Amino acid sequence: MAKLIIPHSNKQEQTQFDKLNIHLIEELSAEAFEKAAADYINTHNVLNLATCRDNEPRCTTLEYFSKALTVYMLSEGGSKILNIKANPHVAYTINDPYYPETDFFSASGLQVWGIATVFKKNDDPAKAEEIQKNFRNSEALKKQGLEHALNNVNFNIITIEPIKIRYLDLRKGLRNVVWQKET
Repeated sequence: MAKLIIPHSNKQEQTQFDKLNIHLIEELSAEAFEKAAADYINTHNVLNLATCRDNEPRCTTLEYFSKALTVYMLSEGGSKILNIKANPHVAYTINDPYYPETDFFSASGLQVWGIATVFKKNDDPAKAEEIQKNFRNSEALKKQGLEHALNNVNFNIITIEPIKIRYLDLRKGLRNVVWQKET
């Protein structure tokens, strides 16, 4: 179950949005939001992952792949892995390029808070194989002669399950709509 918070504009804001042909969504089901967020996640492939350990934050740009609202990353290692093991509470953003000089209201993206887990591929081959079914670049690796790369490296697999998502895309009527998983 999830709850949805849809901010509403005041009369002054609504007048401005009307002039700009921006029509904010007034009602949306959690299921419709989840589909819209999953579609956005699925049409992108790079996120900025924020982790923190010992009050030292770190932000890392990573390629990802997904299944619905869950994202996965393959990593050889680094501080982000140590951070996740020490503190599984993470956040990430996914966004489109923003060109305010041509459309000030064109910013779009997701802010996601979640719980991350990490394991080495060889520690749970069956789970790794199941997750890798969602990997989008198998054909690209094959074309480059790298089809065995996924099998030969004992990489870390990071999984992030979202607990909160904020979606901004005024041109689609989404003004910081928040989805929150109910516990």
